[in-house]
Amino acid sequence: MVFSLRGESVQGNGRYRYRWAILFAAFVAGMAGPITLFAMPPLFPALTTFLGISLSDIGFAAMTSFGLGISVMAIPFAILSPRLGWKTAGIACLGTMTLGALTTTGFPTFWGIFAGRFIAGLGFGMAFTWPVGALSVWFRRDEMGLATGIWSTTLPVSGLLIFVLAPVLIASFGWISVLWFSLLFAIASLAIWAFLAKQPADDGTRPGGYYAEERSVCLSHDCIGSAFFDRGMWLVAVAWFALNYYLLGITSLAPAYFTTVLGFSLPAASALAILPVSMIIWVAPVTGRVSDRSGTRRTFILASMAAGLLLCPAVFFLGPGLLPWALFFAVLGIVWGMAPATVFASPREIVGPEHAGPASGILNLMVGLAALSAPLITGSLVPVIGWQGALASTALPSVAGVVAMVRAKRLK
Repeated sequence: MVFSLRGESVQGNGRYRYRWAILFAAFVAGMAGPITLFAMPPLFPALTTFLGISLSDIGFAAMTSFGLGISVMAIPFAILSPRLGWKTAGIACLGTMTLGALTTTGFPTFWGIFAGRFIAGLGFGMAFTWPVGALSVWFRRDEMGLATGIWSTTLPVSGLLIFVLAPVLIASFGWISVLWFSLLFAIASLAIWAFLAKQPADDGTRPGGYYAEERSVCLSHDCIGSAFFDRGMWLVAVAWFALNYYLLGITSLAPAYFTTVLGFSLPAASALAILPVSMIIWVAPVTGRVSDRSGTRRTFILASMAAGLLLCPAVFFLGPGLLPWALFFAVLGIVWGMAPATVFASPREIVGPEHAGPASGILNLMVGLAALSAPLITGSLVPVIGWQGALASTALPSVAGVVAMVRAKRLK
């Protein structure tokens, strides 16, 4: 293949070297939201002392407000984003998260944290539309799984980064330094996205921003309303909610169970909790690439839902040993990692690349609803059905995920 000095294909097949710069910018920008999200939990012990409030109060101010912001903004921004374009939408998203991080850092009081986290949550509620839109325009269908697989690891990579960095920052510069780090990262990601993001040149294969062979899919959704209310998109969204409910429910409750019931040390409990998320870092890109080669997305999402459901009874038999739990969480991470790449590649195939970004706002909403409901419901079930029962209950929405994927016939 021949490329010009600008990195554009001169053979008319629509593939650009610059697409990797777009993926890099989307990846770094995609880390801003999770880093902002994960920056607060390591500070909970210090903030309860600093503010003189309970752990549940700081959880409400820092996490419930964040999930509320996501839920409020996800749908309105999905409708608005086509008018902005994916570059401007990204700038609006990252700018809002930067403002939220600035408010939280500058006013570390209960209501300052609540307001800052709510604003940051509004930004996170915008976070899926523009990266998926950009990748859908720059990458062809047979590369989309790999692209979304790499991009979808932003959450586990960010979680690991904070897990490793937060204790060092707190020990060296105090707890406020973690908030400063999240603010500076948000500013840097905003600058990188604003500088690198641009539309591809039209080489004749992608009139109107999409490939000629996908034109019929785009024209079948001639307005954002038809894409937004597409039945296939909502079936994928059900599975995406089930995965996030499972992940957030277990990872939020497991550390407390490990330390208070099983007697694990706090570092061991934290390492176990982050283990399944860290497995996604390598599983998601691999799954995305395999799904590109095999030409199927639905099979991997369905397998993830079914396998996760079958694994949940294991929590009743693992016992108090560290090794069985580590093995369980590693396998669970592999199961979870099968879904993100294929979920984020699905909007392009269901509604076409032109509407893939806005339709991804539905997926954003599911994350917000899972963040609001999973920790709250799972925690409230502990006195009723016990710790193990509460942990196992996080897999129950996967039943709906399995049914949804069985019925999602339009998704290959």
